Amino acid sequence: MRCFAYIHTDSGNMDTFQEELATYLKGKKLELTKLIKDNQSIKLHWTERPIGQLLKQIKHNDQIVVFEANHLACSTSQILEIMSVAATNAINLHFIKYNSMIDNASPEISTQQLLNLISKIESDFVSKRTSQALARRKAAGLPLGRPKGRANKSLKLDKYREEIEKYLTLGISKASIAKLVDCHPQTLYDWLDRKDTRRNTSNVH
Repeated sequence: MRCFAYIHTDSGNMDTFQEELATYLKGKKLELTKLIKDNQSIKLHWTERPIGQLLKQIKHNDQIVVFEANHLACSTSQILEIMSVAATNAINLHFIKYNSMIDNASPEISTQQLLNLISKIESDFVSKRTSQALARRKAAGLPLGRPKGRANKSLKLDKYREEIEKYLTLGISKASIAKLVDCHPQTLYDWLDRKDTRRNTSNVH
């Protein structure tokens, strides 16, 4: 069994990450085989970055330890792809920030554990996207928030379209998906109904 730690160098304080890594490895009694530092743009698809190469070379029951999901990819859907590859090859994934491990070498993985982890990951991505968007607007001298009297131009869940479709493809229940995108189940049902209505209207024309 080998253990690979993976850090994206543009994702934050490297010293802090490495300290957290050392503490985590000691607590889990894991011996580090190699530390991989990824300095490529996080916007690149994971298959074009070092994590893609690592997943091609890694073996059954090896371990990948990462501080948080943002070091591996830039969206929940890409993280799900990485999880799928890891599961196929019985690779264990550790996320230090969430104190969570996906034990793909085990014959059974708790569905609730997986949903809880995905929920934390999605919440993390939403928080980062919001912070980055606000920082860009502030740097550009634009007002923060929506101008008074202006209605939303898109439905609330439109920004989660890619993630929702991925969850549906994986067979995750709509009630569970609603929890993952932090909305009331009825909000999700209404959004799906409206999406289908718009698609059918488009097909008519």
